[in-house]
Amino acid sequence: MFDKRKMRLLESRIDSFRIREKDADDRKVMDEVFDQETLMALYKMFNDKVMNTLEYAVSTGKEGNVFMATSDEGDCAVKIYRISTATFKNISKYIVGDPRFKGVYGSHRKTVLAWAQKEFKNLNRMYDGGVNVPKPRGCYKNILVMDYISIEGLPAPLLKEVKVSAPTKVYRKVVDNMRLIEESGLVHGDLSEYNIMMRDGEPVIIDVGQSVTLDHPLAEEWFMRDVTNITRYFSKLGVRTDGEKLIKKVRGG
Repeated sequence: MFDKRKMRLLESRIDSFRIREKDADDRKVMDEVFDQETLMALYKMFNDKVMNTLEYAVSTGKEGNVFMATSDEGDCAVKIYRISTATFKNISKYIVGDPRFKGVYGSHRKTVLAWAQKEFKNLNRMYDGGVNVPKPRGCYKNILVMDYISIEGLPAPLLKEVKVSAPTKVYRKVVDNMRLIEESGLVHGDLSEYNIMMRDGEPVIIDVGQSVTLDHPLAEEWFMRDVTNITRYFSKLGVRTDGEKLIKKVRGG
């Protein structure tokens, strides 16, 4: 049975986030994130002990926000996709053709919920395959919970934000992760310096919602896009990159 008292307490906790926002635009974003359906989903995840407290926003995007949270297993990251106002442009092409998500057409809400499940499934598949990705913790409706990739409590920086002291070494590690993604039966589909975090010299692959299975009609095209992005970035750092050699390393040729 739904506990209205607990729901009021949860809403009060969410209100405390709004108070900490800097201006009216920030408060508007928070109102859009924490709609009634999302509050209900959070309520369930708290009850299921997936997390204990939701602390503060660490990043804000067009599709949703990422929060730092606590749990019995340690700190975690909570990605909340906005159901009502998310600007998911051209994402149907990443879902149509994926045999895991048949029948998701027409409804914006269904698309958002499918996208959260898709990222969760992709994370699980990559994590089980040894890819260095955040460990998935749980997913319910539009809320995805995973390990919090941090350095001394702060979000680890993106690859594009750091000065890489050993670019060749990092490049090889990224290629190794691409190989493991391939062996997991997936293509990342949007791999670049913007979707790789760096922690203790190790690249951590993130944002895998758009990743598709190898039998997707556009998998090869998006794999080549990943190859182009990675060779372009690391060549700027002075690494001797070669797209053909990278492909062979990834595919074991």
